[in-house]
Amino acid sequence: MTINRDGEAGGTPMRSDRFFAAQGEWFFSTREGSPIGPFEDKDDARNGLKDFIEFMSLAEPKTLSRLYAALTD
Repeated sequence: MTINRDGEAGGTPMRSDRFFAAQGEWFFSTREGSPIGPFEDKDDARNGLKDFIEFMSLAEPKTLSRLYAALTD
């Protein structure tokens, strides 16, 4: 059974692990499904995801729009 996160209402969406390894390197996936990496290990990938989330929360709308367009190409 899955539980909604704080602020979520309605049915719980399917969730998957954002982190994966390929050819000995670690990556994380964005919501758009774009891989970000490589990182040396899973801890580095976790830190990369934290940095990515912080950047997304602080970036100007124009920058976010450009980044989103690049991630969905």
